[in-house]
Amino acid sequence: MLYLIVQMGILSLLAATTAWADMNLGETAYVTGDYETAFQELQPHAMEGNARAQFIVGRMYANGTAVNQSDTEAIRWYELAAQQGFYLAQYSLASMYFYGYGIEQSYKEAVYWWHKAAEQGHPDAQARLGYIYRGGKAAEKDETEAAKWFRMAATQGHMDAQQNLGLMYAKGQGVPQDYISAYVWWSRARKQGSKKAESNLVMLKPLMSQEEVSVARQKISEGQQPAVE
Repeated sequence: MLYLIVQMGILSLLAATTAWADMNLGETAYVTGDYETAFQELQPHAMEGNARAQFIVGRMYANGTAVNQSDTEAIRWYELAAQQGFYLAQYSLASMYFYGYGIEQSYKEAVYWWHKAAEQGHPDAQARLGYIYRGGKAAEKDETEAAKWFRMAATQGHMDAQQNLGLMYAKGQGVPQDYISAYVWWSRARKQGSKKAESNLVMLKPLMSQEEVSVARQKISEGQQPAVE
């Protein structure tokens, strides 16, 4: 009896190892552009409920790589993965709802799924929520909420979020007006190549005292993060 239990355990381990190897092969094929192999290896895992495989298969349908392009199929696979908490699928599903690709446009669903992804730390989703709450189109306008989400993305190095958070500090939108914080965030965005941030810094400097500029530069050199009030 013990022998049978051990044998069954070994067989289960071998099956799991083989499945992992196939999944790894599929992901590697996808990354290297061998999409036919990727689809062949990943679709069985997607059918079995592997969220990562479901997301990649969904992306392949969305882009029409190795399969006929189909937003409907993309949504089906994204949703299966999103329901399992896979944040990349949640972000992609939100985008499909927002733009109405393959499904009836729904800002409510888009915001719901972007929230799910943002709460798991997805910087693009966090930045999206910043835009949404600042603009007031897809959700009720809330500049404080916008600043919160922009900051979450900005602290992860999201260039556009840094640029927009700097703008909110400069104008006092959702946060107390603070030129020093605006200078810090725009400087970080400029370092990543933001032309908007670079232009904004040129306009901001004449409004600041030399002492304020010195304080801002010190914060940048020390890596300090301005707080959202």
